[in-house]
Amino acid sequence: MLFSNPKKKAQNIINNIEKGTASESNIIDLGEILNKEPSLVSEIAGPLLSILQNCDKTSLKSAILALNVVADTDTGLISDYVDVIAGCLKKDLRSAEILTILEIILKIYRTYPEKMNTSVPGLFVCLRNIDATVRENAYFILESIAVLHPEFFKGHTKELKLALGGLNLDERIYACKIIKNIANKDPTIVEDLYELLSYLESNHPSRELRIEAAAAIDKLNIKKEVEPPKVREDLSGPGENIPVPDPVVLFSEKSGDQHARSEIVLKKIKNIDISCNDEKIAGTDIRLPVLESVFNIAMEISREGREGKPVGTAFIVGNSKDVLAKSKQLIHNPVEWTPNNERMITNPEFTNTIKELSQLDGAFVVSGDGLVEAACRFLTADASRVDISKGLGTKHFSVAAMTMATKAIGIVVSESGGKITIFKGGKILGSFS
Repeated sequence: MLFSNPKKKAQNIINNIEKGTASESNIIDLGEILNKEPSLVSEIAGPLLSILQNCDKTSLKSAILALNVVADTDTGLISDYVDVIAGCLKKDLRSAEILTILEIILKIYRTYPEKMNTSVPGLFVCLRNIDATVRENAYFILESIAVLHPEFFKGHTKELKLALGGLNLDERIYACKIIKNIANKDPTIVEDLYELLSYLESNHPSRELRIEAAAAIDKLNIKKEVEPPKVREDLSGPGENIPVPDPVVLFSEKSGDQHARSEIVLKKIKNIDISCNDEKIAGTDIRLPVLESVFNIAMEISREGREGKPVGTAFIVGNSKDVLAKSKQLIHNPVEWTPNNERMITNPEFTNTIKELSQLDGAFVVSGDGLVEAACRFLTADASRVDISKGLGTKHFSVAAMTMATKAIGIVVSESGGKITIFKGGKILGSFS
């Protein structure tokens, strides 16, 4: 006889779980009890779900293991509590515990996929986990939900955007695949992600990610005409659009200078003169030689690309403290350990490093004094109020948004055609081909 009183034995195990003293053998015994007396499952599941809901760390690990045993006996009993179970995924748990919760959710999904709506937010949290196995398992469930119930992703565009800009390459690839499956049935749910997908397709160094982004875009079936941006500046109030002439770029080389560089003069653009004679650009903390150096490097990247391939990149110049606060690293900052005196944008010997790093995703952040504070920076300033040509990509929108949110100037080199666009205050100051 396994247990003389299975109900009493089960209650003793639950008590041990609640006190945080349950052993591995207790969990094994619980499985044997339920195998013999499945009618006890409701009495056992209740206290376990309560522990998960209260997230008592003392008993949580054992409760998760025990609930996984319950899921093997009667998945239907716990299927109405997916929100409670998935809610634990947002807590600070170890990978082993997260993987067990994902296993429980997968068991519920296989029988009751229609009840998985409330699991989506927690699964997205797992998609950002540092553990690759956690990310893979979460992706498998999310992709399965996307195939059967794409409507469950309505209202979760923010989570998908975070995944597309995630620190891990596989996370971005997973996001593209999920979007592709959603768009296959209802593209309207994810159509707002078109610009970000286009940016990844055009700019990311990973071939696999570019392919997956392109596949997702194909399912969105959005046809957009790319129009060259119009150089305009409206400082006279709503409803009055005054055409502005193209800025003039003059090039001259200093003779006898080992590091000959192009001198630029930018034409005054309706009360905004970013090439004034003052030591600093009006309204910013940017020194004129710094802006000139950034522009010259942008021109070289535009003309030369890298190793025969076109390269697109972005520079945010000035107000670097606020810019860093409104951005995050896509990867470890590659210039962090370079001495400050060596990573000045005005240092010609640092130019090749800038060109190499321009192949990576993200923007350069340059202080007003010329220090390259960071590379591979993901700009997170709110772009909802940006009003520029819809034909421009996500990179242009994010740079415009940053210059709207800070007193910085943005310079974008487009990978497609090498066009250089300068932004200030969220507006296009000029475009150069």
